[in-house]
Amino acid sequence: MKRVKKISDENLLMIVLAFLAFSIGIWGNYRQLWLEDVGFTLIGISKLFSVALICSAIISFIISLFSYKIKIKDIVLLSILMRSISMVILLFTSNMFIIKTMMLLCIMCEVIFAIAFYPLLTYITKTDESYRKKTLIEYFARDIGIVSCGLLIGVSLGKFVFNYDTCLLISTFASLLSMVFLAMFNHKEKHKKVESLTKSFKELLSNKINKVFLTNQLIINISYGIVFDLMMLILTNYINFEVSLASVFIIVCNVLGSIFASIFSKYGKNLSISVSSIIKFGTRSLGYFVAFTMNNITSFIIAIVVAYISSRILEDKVTGKFLQIIDEENQFLYGNIRYFVACIGEGIGTFLAGVLIGYSFRVLFLGAAIVTLIQTIILIYLGKLSKNC
Repeated sequence: MKRVKKISDENLLMIVLAFLAFSIGIWGNYRQLWLEDVGFTLIGISKLFSVALICSAIISFIISLFSYKIKIKDIVLLSILMRSISMVILLFTSNMFIIKTMMLLCIMCEVIFAIAFYPLLTYITKTDESYRKKTLIEYFARDIGIVSCGLLIGVSLGKFVFNYDTCLLISTFASLLSMVFLAMFNHKEKHKKVESLTKSFKELLSNKINKVFLTNQLIINISYGIVFDLMMLILTNYINFEVSLASVFIIVCNVLGSIFASIFSKYGKNLSISVSSIIKFGTRSLGYFVAFTMNNITSFIIAIVVAYISSRILEDKVTGKFLQIIDEENQFLYGNIRYFVACIGEGIGTFLAGVLIGYSFRVLFLGAAIVTLIQTIILIYLGKLSKNC
């Protein structure tokens, strides 16, 4: 009976993840275009996203200080609720200050959900299989969100025209469904004593592998933010794709990434962390360098395709392995520390994206190539370090 209940709890959390990932897939990709549509410039959007991510880092750090007495389920529920409210307000306002505030709140709530969901899942299960299942569901649901709305943008049904506000409305509805299913989840959570929090901080941050991994998380998210956080604007404004074509392009890249991820999952189980990092990030850095050197649309598209495919492969090797060594009681705390570092990095990367594009589009790829190469070297070192410990 306990086994049946455990599987049921796991599936319930996966349903929650699926609905919210679907919601994020829609709004996370099209809010850039929505902001541009209401009058924001590319550099303005870059700064807004950067500030939102930095604020998210601060919030994640504050949450970590109170992690010994916070129920993770309550944090996840609150983040989904506040995100839903912010999106509803965006539907009915044209005030620029309110738009900025609600957009900041929406992005921060998405980060909080990402921080808290995996620690909540580890109360039910913590295996390679569950991590791969979580990743697969998250990616698939996001892809469905991207393509379903991307193909419908501009489609008319009588007087009704499917636009970015419609994407926002559907995303809000999916977010609320996620909250409803999470409310059904009921599992006892363990809480640390106040005096053990400081000890946990010291234990986590005194471990050399954890410190190097967190450093790598900073660098990897700078690299990610430079290219991926403004992807829809890059594809529509610089590659000159239509919105629907950009959506299909992203989905095709993601499907290819999922195919390659399945292949590596089946045949790459014996790959070391160092080899995995070269395959995953080394090829991405090379693609960026080639795009900068050749400076044409074809090379830019190839570099983006390589980046998308590599983003989905070998996650269990370069990320999952280092999360699974953390015990269940410290998962939420470590998740907050990790996302604090990651949000700082992505915020820096998003800001750099606006700066680099200001010089020229090709310089964006040079910046991404250099940062990605640095993170590859750090991860190779981390792989060797984990072997010796």
